Parts: sequence; C-alpha cells; structure tokens
Amino acid sequence: MDIELISKGESLMIVIEGNIDAENGQKLASTLQDAMDMKMGGSVTFDLTGVRSVTSTGIGKFLNFFKFLNGEKRAMCVKGISEQLYRQFMEIHLDRIFPIER
Repeated sequence: MDIELISKGESLMIVIEGNIDAENGQKLASTLQDAMDMKMGGSVTFDLTGVRSVTSTGIGKFLNFFKFLNGEKRAMCVKGISEQLYRQFMEIHLDRIFPIER
C-alpha cells in the first residue's frame, strides 16, 4: 500500500493506493498520525481511487481519524471509491458520519 499526503493550502488530501487491511493497518495509522501532527486547520479528503478493498481494521482507522478531526472542528470526506466500496460503506452507514463520493 502506498499513501501520499498532499497539502493544498489549509486542506489536506490523502491518496491511498492498494488494499487497506490488517497487514497495512500500521502504515495507515502511522500516516494518519503524521497528518494529525501537521496541525492544519482545513478539511481532509481521502482519495481512494486506487483502493479495491477495506477491512474492518481500515474502517476503524478512518473512524478514529474522523473523531480527531471532529474534535478539531475540521471536516473529512472520502472520494473516488469503487462501486463495491461504496456499497460496503453505505451498508455500515459511514455516509451518516462523513461525506462519501464515488
């Protein structure tokens, strides 16, 4: 899995390529900690165009990160997800927590 942090003014885009699973969970957690340490004030967008699957480990990392951002009064959204991931995210109602775009 490859992860890139792209700063755009006060906003941050996190581009992920590869599967988000238990094996890659620590790398994702480490990158999200780096993003938290950046102390930016804007929104965070996850670009998951290159992601085919997300396990419960990955979803937990997204939720923990959202919790942090919410405490900072910052917004988070997910974009570029496949139809399969979109259905998975809708099934567990992640769209009620943060915006999700295909």
